[in-house]
Amino acid sequence: MAALNPKNQQQADKRIIGFDCEFVKPPPSEYIQSDCPVCLQINREPHQVTCCGMKFCKACIEHIKAIKKPCPTCNGQFSIFADKGLKQSLYSLKVRCSHQKDGCEWTGELRQLDEHLNTDPQPDKQLDGCKFVEIACFYKCGNHQQRRYIQNHQIKDCPKRPFSCEHCQDYKSTYDDVTNNHWPVCGSFPVPCPNQCGSTIQRQNIDSHVADECPLTTINCDFHHVGCAVKLPRQDMPEHLRENLLTHISLLATSHAKQQHKITSLEAENRILKTKINELEPMKQLLTTAPPIVNSRPLGPPVLTMTNFRQHKRDKDQWYSPPVYTHHHGYKICLKVNANGNGSGKGTRVSVFVSFMRGEFDDSLKWPFRGAISYQLLDQVNGENHKRVTLPYDDDTPNVSCTRVTKGERGVGRGNSQFIAHSELEPKYLQNNTLLFQIYKVELNKLV
Repeated sequence: MAALNPKNQQQADKRIIGFDCEFVKPPPSEYIQSDCPVCLQINREPHQVTCCGMKFCKACIEHIKAIKKPCPTCNGQFSIFADKGLKQSLYSLKVRCSHQKDGCEWTGELRQLDEHLNTDPQPDKQLDGCKFVEIACFYKCGNHQQRRYIQNHQIKDCPKRPFSCEHCQDYKSTYDDVTNNHWPVCGSFPVPCPNQCGSTIQRQNIDSHVADECPLTTINCDFHHVGCAVKLPRQDMPEHLRENLLTHISLLATSHAKQQHKITSLEAENRILKTKINELEPMKQLLTTAPPIVNSRPLGPPVLTMTNFRQHKRDKDQWYSPPVYTHHHGYKICLKVNANGNGSGKGTRVSVFVSFMRGEFDDSLKWPFRGAISYQLLDQVNGENHKRVTLPYDDDTPNVSCTRVTKGERGVGRGNSQFIAHSELEPKYLQNNTLLFQIYKVELNKLV
Protein backbone atom coordinates (compact mmCIF):
# COMPACT_ATOMS: atom_id res chain seq x y z
CA MET A 1 0.00 0.00 0.00
CA ALA A 2 1.37 3.40 -1.02
CA ALA A 3 1.50 6.14 1.61
CA LEU A 4 1.59 9.88 0.85
CA ASN A 5 4.97 11.51 0.28
CA PRO A 6 5.86 14.23 2.82
CA LYS A 7 4.46 17.06 0.66
CA ASN A 8 1.13 15.29 0.17
CA GLN A 9 1.09 14.31 3.84
CA GLN A 10 1.43 18.01 4.78
CA GLN A 11 -1.59 18.79 2.59
CA ALA A 12 -3.50 15.89 4.10
CA ASP A 13 -2.83 17.21 7.60
CA LYS A 14 -5.15 20.11 6.79
CA ARG A 15 -8.01 17.69 6.05
CA ILE A 16 -9.97 15.41 8.38
CA ILE A 17 -8.43 12.07 7.42
CA GLY A 18 -8.59 8.63 9.06
CA PHE A 19 -9.02 7.67 12.71
CA ASP A 20 -5.69 7.59 14.57
CA CYS A 21 -6.40 4.88 17.13
CA GLU A 22 -6.16 1.14 17.81
CA PHE A 23 -8.81 -1.57 17.91
CA VAL A 24 -9.43 -3.25 21.24
CA LYS A 25 -9.47 -6.55 19.30
CA PRO A 26 -8.18 -6.96 15.74
CA PRO A 27 -11.09 -6.73 13.29
CA PRO A 28 -12.38 -9.99 11.77
CA SER A 29 -10.60 -11.16 8.65
CA GLU A 30 -13.44 -10.03 6.37
CA TYR A 31 -12.69 -6.45 7.44
CA ILE A 32 -8.93 -6.82 7.12
CA GLN A 33 -8.81 -3.78 4.83
CA SER A 34 -9.70 -1.42 7.61
CA ASP A 35 -6.84 1.06 6.98
CA CYS A 36 -6.79 3.73 4.28
CA PRO A 37 -3.84 3.17 1.85
CA VAL A 38 -3.24 6.96 1.71
CA CYS A 39 -3.17 8.11 5.34
CA LEU A 40 -2.52 4.62 6.79
CA GLN A 41 -5.16 5.16 9.46
CA ILE A 42 -8.54 3.55 10.09
CA ASN A 43 -10.93 4.49 7.30
CA ARG A 44 -13.14 7.52 8.01
CA GLU A 45 -16.28 7.58 5.84
CA PRO A 46 -14.87 4.69 3.70
CA HIS A 47 -15.24 5.01 -0.08
CA GLN A 48 -14.41 2.33 -2.64
CA VAL A 49 -12.72 2.86 -6.04
CA THR A 50 -14.08 1.13 -9.17
CA CYS A 51 -10.66 0.23 -10.59
CA CYS A 52 -9.32 -2.19 -7.97
CA GLY A 53 -11.96 -2.17 -5.23
CA MET A 54 -9.70 -0.71 -2.55
CA LYS A 55 -11.25 1.35 0.25
CA PHE A 56 -10.05 4.82 1.21
CA CYS A 57 -11.06 7.62 3.56
CA LYS A 58 -13.50 9.88 1.74
CA ALA A 59 -11.28 12.94 2.22
CA CYS A 60 -8.15 11.12 1.07
CA ILE A 61 -9.54 9.65 -2.18
CA GLU A 62 -11.49 12.81 -3.05
CA HIS A 63 -8.26 14.76 -2.79
CA ILE A 64 -6.50 12.27 -5.13
CA LYS A 65 -9.34 12.66 -7.61
CA ALA A 66 -9.35 16.46 -7.28
CA ILE A 67 -5.68 16.73 -8.22
CA LYS A 68 -6.31 14.30 -11.16
CA LYS A 69 -3.94 11.56 -10.00
CA PRO A 70 -4.48 7.85 -10.75
CA CYS A 71 -5.46 5.30 -8.11
CA PRO A 72 -2.72 5.16 -5.44
CA THR A 73 -2.80 1.32 -5.40
CA CYS A 74 -3.22 0.30 -9.07
CA ASN A 75 -2.54 3.51 -11.04
CA GLY A 76 -5.84 3.07 -12.85
CA GLN A 77 -8.52 5.61 -13.63
CA PHE A 78 -11.40 5.38 -11.19
CA SER A 79 -14.71 6.50 -9.90
CA ILE A 80 -15.67 6.36 -6.21
CA PHE A 81 -18.73 5.46 -4.19
CA ALA A 82 -19.53 5.25 -0.47
CA ASP A 83 -19.00 1.82 1.13
CA LYS A 84 -21.84 1.96 3.66
CA GLY A 85 -21.43 -1.69 4.63
CA LEU A 86 -17.79 -1.27 5.60
CA LYS A 87 -18.63 1.94 7.46
CA GLN A 88 -21.37 0.26 9.51
CA SER A 89 -19.09 -2.65 10.37
CA LEU A 90 -16.01 -0.57 11.17
CA TYR A 91 -17.83 2.09 13.19
CA SER A 92 -19.33 -0.54 15.50
CA LEU A 93 -15.94 -2.02 16.44
CA LYS A 94 -14.39 -1.08 19.79
CA VAL A 95 -11.30 1.08 19.82
CA ARG A 96 -9.00 2.65 22.40
CA CYS A 97 -8.56 6.41 22.75
CA SER A 98 -5.96 8.01 20.49
CA HIS A 99 -4.28 9.27 23.68
CA GLN A 100 -3.95 5.93 25.45
CA LYS A 101 -0.14 6.41 25.47
CA ASP A 102 -0.70 9.58 27.55
CA GLY A 103 -2.82 7.71 30.06
CA CYS A 104 -6.41 7.81 28.73
CA GLU A 105 -8.19 4.50 29.49
CA TRP A 106 -11.34 5.15 27.42
CA THR A 107 -12.68 2.47 25.07
CA GLY A 108 -15.80 2.61 22.94
CA GLU A 109 -17.18 2.15 19.47
CA LEU A 110 -15.29 3.87 16.68
CA ARG A 111 -18.34 6.02 15.92
CA GLN A 112 -18.02 7.48 19.45
CA LEU A 113 -14.34 8.44 19.19
CA ASP A 114 -14.81 11.97 17.80
CA GLU A 115 -17.33 12.81 20.51
CA HIS A 116 -14.94 11.48 23.16
CA LEU A 117 -11.98 13.48 21.80
CA ASN A 118 -14.08 16.68 21.37
CA THR A 119 -11.12 18.45 19.70
CA ASP A 120 -13.06 21.59 18.72
CA PRO A 121 -15.45 22.09 21.65
CA GLN A 122 -18.25 24.61 21.96
CA PRO A 123 -17.75 27.08 24.87
CA ASP A 124 -20.22 25.26 27.14
CA LYS A 125 -18.64 21.87 26.30
CA GLN A 126 -15.02 22.92 26.68
CA LEU A 127 -14.24 20.54 29.56
CA ASP A 128 -16.18 17.55 28.16
CA GLY A 129 -14.18 14.74 26.60
CA CYS A 130 -10.69 13.28 26.71
CA LYS A 131 -8.54 15.06 29.29
CA PHE A 132 -5.39 14.52 27.21
CA VAL A 133 -6.56 16.38 24.07
CA GLU A 134 -4.92 19.76 23.46
CA ILE A 135 -7.50 22.52 23.03
CA ALA A 136 -7.31 26.28 22.53
CA CYS A 137 -7.74 28.73 25.42
CA PHE A 138 -11.34 29.99 25.59
CA TYR A 139 -10.09 33.62 25.81
CA LYS A 140 -8.16 33.30 22.51
CA CYS A 141 -4.74 34.12 23.91
CA GLY A 142 -3.10 31.66 21.48
CA ASN A 143 -2.28 29.08 24.16
CA HIS A 144 -3.07 25.37 23.65
CA GLN A 145 -2.99 22.89 26.52
CA GLN A 146 -4.35 19.47 27.39
CA ARG A 147 -7.96 19.68 28.56
CA ARG A 148 -6.96 18.64 32.09
CA TYR A 149 -4.76 21.74 32.39
CA ILE A 150 -6.70 24.34 30.38
CA GLN A 151 -9.02 25.43 33.21
CA ASN A 152 -6.12 26.20 35.54
CA HIS A 153 -4.51 28.21 32.74
CA GLN A 154 -7.70 30.20 32.10
CA ILE A 155 -8.19 30.97 35.81
CA LYS A 156 -4.59 31.78 36.81
CA ASP A 157 -2.25 32.30 33.84
CA CYS A 158 -4.13 33.53 30.76
CA PRO A 159 -3.18 37.17 29.99
CA LYS A 160 -6.60 37.73 28.38
CA ARG A 161 -8.72 36.36 31.22
CA PRO A 162 -11.33 38.71 32.74
CA PHE A 163 -9.73 40.77 35.49
CA SER A 164 -10.76 43.66 37.75
CA CYS A 165 -8.45 46.17 39.37
CA GLU A 166 -8.14 45.06 42.99
CA HIS A 167 -7.15 48.56 44.08
CA CYS A 168 -9.89 50.84 42.72
CA GLN A 169 -12.60 48.16 42.22
CA ASP A 170 -13.89 50.13 39.21
CA TYR A 171 -11.76 49.18 36.19
CA LYS A 172 -12.64 45.84 34.60
CA SER A 173 -10.93 44.38 31.52
CA THR A 174 -8.36 41.64 30.86
CA TYR A 175 -5.44 40.75 33.11
CA ASP A 176 -2.98 42.03 30.50
CA ASP A 177 -4.79 45.38 30.06
CA VAL A 178 -5.32 45.99 33.79
CA THR A 179 -1.72 45.22 34.82
CA ASN A 180 0.07 46.86 31.87
CA ASN A 181 -2.19 49.82 30.98
CA HIS A 182 -4.45 50.61 33.96
CA TRP A 183 -2.20 50.06 36.98
CA PRO A 184 0.44 52.62 35.80
CA VAL A 185 -2.29 55.35 35.97
CA CYS A 186 -4.70 53.98 38.60
CA GLY A 187 -5.24 56.56 41.35
CA SER A 188 -5.72 53.84 43.99
CA PHE A 189 -2.58 51.86 43.04
CA PRO A 190 -0.07 51.71 45.93
CA VAL A 191 3.24 53.42 45.13
CA PRO A 192 6.31 54.12 47.28
CA CYS A 193 6.86 57.58 48.70
CA PRO A 194 9.13 59.60 46.34
CA ASN A 195 11.14 60.69 49.40
CA GLN A 196 11.86 56.99 50.12
CA CYS A 197 10.51 57.23 53.64
CA GLY A 198 9.36 53.60 53.46
CA SER A 199 5.63 54.34 53.18
CA THR A 200 3.39 52.96 50.43
CA ILE A 201 0.50 55.26 49.51
CA GLN A 202 -2.27 55.33 46.93
CA ARG A 203 -1.09 57.26 43.87
CA GLN A 204 -3.90 59.82 44.25
CA ASN A 205 -2.80 60.60 47.83
CA ILE A 206 0.93 60.89 47.19
CA ASP A 207 0.89 64.72 47.01
CA SER A 208 -0.96 65.09 50.30
CA HIS A 209 1.33 62.51 51.95
CA VAL A 210 4.45 64.39 50.87
CA ALA A 211 2.95 67.76 51.86
CA ASP A 212 1.38 66.80 55.20
CA GLU A 213 2.75 63.48 56.50
CA CYS A 214 6.10 62.33 55.08
CA PRO A 215 8.77 62.48 57.82
CA LEU A 216 11.48 63.20 55.20
CA THR A 217 9.78 66.21 53.57
CA THR A 218 11.71 69.43 54.24
CA ILE A 219 9.44 71.96 55.96
CA ASN A 220 9.68 75.46 57.41
CA CYS A 221 9.91 75.98 61.13
CA ASP A 222 6.52 76.71 62.72
CA PHE A 223 7.91 80.15 63.60
CA HIS A 224 9.05 81.07 60.08
CA HIS A 225 6.38 83.80 59.95
CA VAL A 226 8.12 85.61 62.79
CA GLY A 227 11.64 85.24 61.42
CA CYS A 228 13.00 81.69 61.98
CA ALA A 229 14.59 80.67 58.66
CA VAL A 230 15.33 77.03 59.62
CA LYS A 231 14.16 74.29 57.22
CA LEU A 232 14.43 70.65 58.27
CA PRO A 233 12.95 67.22 57.49
CA ARG A 234 9.59 66.95 59.28
CA GLN A 235 10.93 64.20 61.57
CA ASP A 236 13.69 66.53 62.88
CA MET A 237 11.46 69.55 63.50
CA PRO A 238 10.20 68.59 67.02
CA GLU A 239 13.79 68.48 68.30
CA HIS A 240 14.49 71.88 66.74
CA LEU A 241 11.41 73.35 68.45
CA ARG A 242 12.47 71.93 71.84
CA GLU A 243 16.04 73.15 71.58
CA ASN A 244 15.18 76.68 70.38
CA LEU A 245 12.27 77.57 72.67
CA LEU A 246 13.85 80.78 73.98
CA THR A 247 14.88 81.90 70.50
CA HIS A 248 11.33 81.46 69.23
CA ILE A 249 9.87 83.33 72.22
CA SER A 250 12.24 86.20 71.47
CA LEU A 251 11.17 86.22 67.81
CA LEU A 252 7.52 86.27 68.87
CA ALA A 253 8.11 89.20 71.20
CA THR A 254 9.92 91.16 68.47
CA SER A 255 7.16 90.39 65.98
CA HIS A 256 4.49 91.42 68.48
CA ALA A 257 6.20 94.75 69.05
CA LYS A 258 6.37 95.39 65.30
CA GLN A 259 2.69 94.53 64.91
CA GLN A 260 1.74 96.90 67.69
CA HIS A 261 3.70 99.68 66.05
CA LYS A 262 2.03 98.92 62.70
CA ILE A 263 -1.41 98.93 64.30
CA THR A 264 -0.75 102.31 65.85
CA SER A 265 0.35 103.68 62.46
CA LEU A 266 -2.69 102.23 60.71
CA GLU A 267 -5.02 103.73 63.29
CA ALA A 268 -3.49 107.14 62.64
CA GLU A 269 -3.84 106.70 58.88
CA ASN A 270 -7.44 105.58 59.34
CA ARG A 271 -8.29 108.76 61.24
CA ILE A 272 -6.77 110.87 58.45
CA LEU A 273 -8.74 108.94 55.78
CA LYS A 274 -12.00 109.40 57.65
CA THR A 275 -11.36 113.13 57.78
CA LYS A 276 -10.75 113.26 54.02
CA ILE A 277 -13.90 111.20 53.31
CA ASN A 278 -15.98 113.60 55.34
CA GLU A 279 -14.50 116.48 53.37
CA LEU A 280 -15.39 114.81 50.01
CA GLU A 281 -18.95 113.92 50.97
CA PRO A 282 -20.48 117.17 49.63
CA MET A 283 -19.11 116.34 46.18
CA LYS A 284 -20.92 112.98 46.02
CA GLN A 285 -23.97 114.44 44.24
CA LEU A 286 -21.77 115.78 41.43
CA LEU A 287 -20.43 112.36 40.43
CA THR A 288 -21.83 110.70 37.31
CA THR A 289 -21.21 107.26 35.83
CA ALA A 290 -17.94 107.38 33.97
CA PRO A 291 -17.72 105.78 30.51
CA PRO A 292 -16.02 102.37 30.47
CA ILE A 293 -12.27 102.23 30.18
CA VAL A 294 -11.91 100.23 26.97
CA ASN A 295 -8.23 99.38 27.08
CA SER A 296 -7.97 97.99 30.62
CA ARG A 297 -10.71 97.80 33.24
CA PRO A 298 -10.53 95.68 36.41
CA LEU A 299 -13.92 94.41 37.43
CA GLY A 300 -15.16 95.40 40.84
CA PRO A 301 -15.29 91.65 41.07
CA PRO A 302 -18.21 89.86 42.66
CA VAL A 303 -17.42 86.67 44.53
CA LEU A 304 -18.65 83.62 42.54
CA THR A 305 -19.55 81.08 45.23
CA MET A 306 -19.43 77.36 44.44
CA THR A 307 -21.17 75.45 47.26
CA ASN A 308 -21.41 71.66 47.74
CA PHE A 309 -17.97 71.16 46.20
CA ARG A 310 -17.64 67.53 47.29
CA GLN A 311 -21.04 66.64 45.79
CA HIS A 312 -19.98 68.19 42.45
CA LYS A 313 -16.72 66.24 42.61
CA ARG A 314 -18.51 62.98 43.42
CA ASP A 315 -21.07 63.51 40.62
CA LYS A 316 -18.29 64.52 38.16
CA ASP A 317 -20.52 67.28 36.80
CA GLN A 318 -19.98 70.86 35.61
CA TRP A 319 -20.77 73.95 37.67
CA TYR A 320 -21.45 77.26 35.95
CA SER A 321 -21.03 80.51 37.86
CA PRO A 322 -23.49 83.41 37.69
CA PRO A 323 -22.69 85.60 34.65
CA VAL A 324 -20.70 88.86 34.80
CA TYR A 325 -20.01 91.59 32.24
CA THR A 326 -16.45 92.52 31.34
CA HIS A 327 -17.28 96.25 31.42
CA HIS A 328 -20.14 98.69 30.89
CA HIS A 329 -22.04 97.45 27.79
CA GLY A 330 -19.43 94.71 27.53
CA TYR A 331 -19.06 90.96 26.96
CA LYS A 332 -21.10 88.53 29.06
CA ILE A 333 -18.99 85.70 30.52
CA CYS A 334 -19.06 83.05 33.24
CA LEU A 335 -16.81 80.40 34.80
CA LYS A 336 -17.25 76.68 34.13
CA VAL A 337 -15.75 74.50 36.90
CA ASN A 338 -15.17 70.73 36.79
CA ALA A 339 -14.71 69.78 40.44
CA ASN A 340 -13.34 66.32 39.52
CA GLY A 341 -11.21 67.67 36.69
CA ASN A 342 -11.39 67.57 32.91
CA GLY A 343 -8.99 66.14 30.32
CA SER A 344 -5.46 65.77 31.75
CA GLY A 345 -6.72 66.93 35.17
CA LYS A 346 -9.48 64.34 35.46
CA GLY A 347 -9.63 62.67 38.85
CA THR A 348 -6.81 64.66 40.47
CA ARG A 349 -7.41 68.37 39.89
CA VAL A 350 -10.03 71.11 39.66
CA SER A 351 -10.41 72.42 36.06
CA VAL A 352 -11.61 76.00 35.43
CA PHE A 353 -12.66 77.53 32.11
CA VAL A 354 -14.05 80.87 30.91
CA SER A 355 -17.14 80.65 28.68
CA PHE A 356 -18.63 83.48 26.62
CA MET A 357 -22.42 83.80 26.84
CA ARG A 358 -25.17 85.45 24.86
CA GLY A 359 -25.23 89.09 25.98
CA GLU A 360 -27.53 92.00 25.35
CA PHE A 361 -24.73 94.16 23.91
CA ASP A 362 -23.27 91.57 21.48
CA ASP A 363 -24.39 93.51 18.39
CA SER A 364 -22.16 96.46 19.25
CA LEU A 365 -19.05 94.42 20.18
CA LYS A 366 -16.11 93.25 18.10
CA TRP A 367 -15.79 89.50 17.50
CA PRO A 368 -13.81 87.39 18.13
CA PHE A 369 -12.83 88.74 21.55
CA ARG A 370 -9.23 89.96 21.80
CA GLY A 371 -7.52 90.77 25.08
CA ALA A 372 -6.97 88.89 28.35
CA ILE A 373 -9.20 87.57 31.13
CA SER A 374 -7.85 86.87 34.63
CA TYR A 375 -9.61 84.78 37.25
CA GLN A 376 -8.65 83.56 40.72
CA LEU A 377 -9.54 81.11 43.47
CA LEU A 378 -9.66 82.98 46.76
CA ASP A 379 -7.49 82.11 49.76
CA GLN A 380 -10.10 81.89 52.54
CA VAL A 381 -7.55 81.61 55.37
CA ASN A 382 -4.99 84.37 54.87
CA GLY A 383 -6.69 86.31 52.06
CA GLU A 384 -3.42 86.83 50.23
CA ASN A 385 -2.28 83.68 48.40
CA HIS A 386 -5.00 83.55 45.75
CA LYS A 387 -4.59 80.99 42.95
CA ARG A 388 -4.55 83.03 39.72
CA VAL A 389 -4.63 82.39 35.97
CA THR A 390 -4.57 84.89 33.07
CA LEU A 391 -5.91 83.74 29.68
CA PRO A 392 -4.66 85.67 26.63
CA TYR A 393 -6.96 85.87 23.60
CA ASP A 394 -4.94 86.72 20.49
CA ASP A 395 -4.73 85.70 16.84
CA ASP A 396 -3.43 82.25 17.85
CA THR A 397 -6.47 81.57 20.05
CA PRO A 398 -9.02 79.19 18.45
CA ASN A 399 -12.01 81.35 17.51
CA VAL A 400 -14.43 78.69 18.72
CA SER A 401 -13.59 79.70 22.32
CA CYS A 402 -14.10 83.46 21.88
CA THR A 403 -16.64 84.01 19.09
CA ARG A 404 -20.14 85.33 19.53
CA VAL A 405 -22.60 82.77 20.93
CA THR A 406 -25.48 82.29 18.49
CA LYS A 407 -26.66 78.84 19.51
CA GLY A 408 -27.47 77.86 23.07
CA GLU A 409 -26.69 79.92 26.14
CA ARG A 410 -22.91 79.48 26.38
CA GLY A 411 -19.99 78.91 24.05
CA VAL A 412 -17.02 76.56 24.23
CA GLY A 413 -14.94 77.20 27.34
CA ARG A 414 -11.22 78.00 27.46
CA GLY A 415 -9.03 77.71 30.50
CA ASN A 416 -6.87 75.39 32.56
CA SER A 417 -7.67 71.68 33.02
CA GLN A 418 -4.95 71.46 35.72
CA PHE A 419 -5.88 74.66 37.58
CA ILE A 420 -5.30 73.28 41.11
CA ALA A 421 -4.70 69.82 42.62
CA HIS A 422 -7.32 68.38 44.97
CA SER A 423 -4.55 67.93 47.54
CA GLU A 424 -3.91 71.72 47.62
CA LEU A 425 -7.47 72.79 48.36
CA GLU A 426 -7.68 72.29 52.11
CA PRO A 427 -7.63 74.22 54.31
CA LYS A 428 -6.66 77.38 52.44
CA TYR A 429 -9.09 77.38 49.52
CA LEU A 430 -11.83 74.92 50.52
CA GLN A 431 -13.82 76.07 53.57
CA ASN A 432 -17.23 74.74 54.61
CA ASN A 433 -17.36 72.67 51.41
CA THR A 434 -17.25 75.93 49.41
CA LEU A 435 -14.86 77.48 46.83
CA LEU A 436 -14.82 81.23 46.09
CA PHE A 437 -13.88 82.44 42.59
CA GLN A 438 -13.52 85.88 41.02
CA ILE A 439 -13.05 87.15 37.50
CA TYR A 440 -10.90 89.96 38.82
CA LYS A 441 -9.52 91.61 35.70
CA VAL A 442 -10.37 91.97 32.00
CA GLU A 443 -8.01 93.66 29.53
CA LEU A 444 -9.26 94.58 26.04
CA ASN A 445 -7.04 95.23 23.04
CA LYS A 446 -7.09 98.85 21.93
CA LEU A 447 -8.69 97.91 18.63
CA VAL A 448 -11.69 96.26 20.32
